Amino acid sequence: MNKYPDVKAVDNVSNFEREKPTVMVVDDEGSVLKTTEVLLEEEGYMVKLCPTGKEAIDRLDKGIHAVVLDIDMPDITGLEVFEKIKAKNPYVPIIFHTGVATKREDRRDIRRQFKPHAYVIKGSDPEQLLDTVASAVESYGNILRNVRFSEDLYKELQQSSDKLRTNMEGTIQAMALTVEIRDPYTAGHQLRVADLACVIAKEMDISKELIEGLQMAGIIHDVGKIQIPAEILNKSGPLSDIELSMIKTHPQVGYDILKGIEFKWPIAKIVHQHHEKIDGSGYPLGLKGDEMLMESKILCVADVVEAMTLHRPYRPALGVDKALEEIIQNRGILYDSKVVDACLSDFRKEGFKFE
Repeated sequence: MNKYPDVKAVDNVSNFEREKPTVMVVDDEGSVLKTTEVLLEEEGYMVKLCPTGKEAIDRLDKGIHAVVLDIDMPDITGLEVFEKIKAKNPYVPIIFHTGVATKREDRRDIRRQFKPHAYVIKGSDPEQLLDTVASAVESYGNILRNVRFSEDLYKELQQSSDKLRTNMEGTIQAMALTVEIRDPYTAGHQLRVADLACVIAKEMDISKELIEGLQMAGIIHDVGKIQIPAEILNKSGPLSDIELSMIKTHPQVGYDILKGIEFKWPIAKIVHQHHEKIDGSGYPLGLKGDEMLMESKILCVADVVEAMTLHRPYRPALGVDKALEEIIQNRGILYDSKVVDACLSDFRKEGFKFE
């Protein structure tokens, strides 16, 4: 009986459930290509053979669900091929299959720098390679399903924006709920950030009208995370560079979703800027000081304090003291001084606590 996953499980986003997964094998040794081809085809995979790195890069398309890649090749090294494939498709899992760098420390260095799906030594048990390919295909399938879900949800939100304009609070709540359903570890995060942001704004004597807009923006400040795969949002360990870059797209995605909806306040801009820092080191725009809206400066501090105080998938809660220490140390550097002072007053004098 075939112990590997059902090969009907994966295709590109449009034909995901219907066709056999395709594995690209890249190696300059003809005997290795042939042996690997036979091994994979016997398990029901489609196999695409590439004897050079250049050919692999040219032939990569959405129909590839995993790549088995040699490192030592004469035209382009496997490490260069890895980077070029990931530039084309950051989701596709790549397995290094090589006889080079067999020392444990060398393999560890390669894993740390390139973060392949796995590293399999040539000549090892064929079952190891088959297990690894099966794992890679399954992982890719999960990612594609999440991407497809996010794309569909994104389109639905855009298409329904005209209807939702007539019910502003309903729109806000629906978007907030959408993010929290997909990311249970931060359920309530947006509401808690909104509550703290409003308390800070009141301490700063900001007008009631601006506070109302700040509250609306706070409740949906992470709406752009609907485009990020749930397995990345909920990942328990450190994020890879690619995963981190995906996370950092959420303020821009949030802005793109919200900019077409007519609010009384600059909600889209506030959301766009909530990860900016006053020294220009934030993202996605690299704004400085007065280039940021005051509402965004407030939301930034509230977001940092809430995130550090409470539990996250990738670390335990650090506590409110650590969170306040962070904003004190970076007062006037990353965070607006007036906002930091108001926040400290809310916690230390007014006794603010997250509910």
